Amino acid sequence: MIGEDIIGAFESLGDGGVLIALVVIVVIDGMGFPTLPEVWLVWLYGVHPDSLLWGAALVLVGSVAALGGNMGLYVVVRTVGMPSWIKKKMNQYTQFLIVKDERLLLLNKAAPIVPYTGAFIAACSWDLKKSTAYIIVGSVAKFAFIVLLAWLSYDNLERELAPWVSMAIVAVILAVSIAASLSYRRRHGVKEVPERSP
Repeated sequence: MIGEDIIGAFESLGDGGVLIALVVIVVIDGMGFPTLPEVWLVWLYGVHPDSLLWGAALVLVGSVAALGGNMGLYVVVRTVGMPSWIKKKMNQYTQFLIVKDERLLLLNKAAPIVPYTGAFIAACSWDLKKSTAYIIVGSVAKFAFIVLLAWLSYDNLERELAPWVSMAIVAVILAVSIAASLSYRRRHGVKEVPERSP
C-alpha cells in the first residue's frame, strides 16, 4: 500500500520522519488520491502510545496537512483552470445536497459526499476563509477522535492487539460513512460529478 511505502521511506528519520510521512499521506489524500490516512494515523500513534503530546502532534500535523492537500488542489485548479462545463456540473452537483456551501467541507469529514474538495472550493467560488476554517475544524475533530480511539485501545488492550483493534474500528467507521454517503446519493438522485454530456 502507498501509505506503507511512504512510512518506510521516512521512518529512519525518527519521530520527525514519522510526522513527515503523515504529512505526505494526508496531502496526497487531500489532492484526491485516497491513501486512507485515518488507518495510518492509528498505526503512527503506536510509535509513542503512552504520550498524549505525541497524539496531539499527530492531530495538529495531520490537520495542517489536510488543509495543505485541499489548498494544493485548489491552487492547481485556480492556476490551470478547468473547462466551463465541468465547473457547471460541479455546481449542479452541490445543488442536489442539503448543504450547498462551504459547510459541505465539514460534513464531508463524517460522510464523504463531495470528492476533490479543493477543486470544489475553486469551481463553486466558495469563501476561502470559511473553507479553510471548516477544513481545519473538521480535520482536528476527526483526527482527534481517531487518536482518542487509539489511545483507549492501547490503554486497555495488549500492545500487539491494540493497533489492529483500533484500525478495525476505524475501518468500520469509514465503511459506514461511505455507505451513508452512497445511500444519500441514491435516495436523493445525486450522481457523481457527471461525465461530459454529448
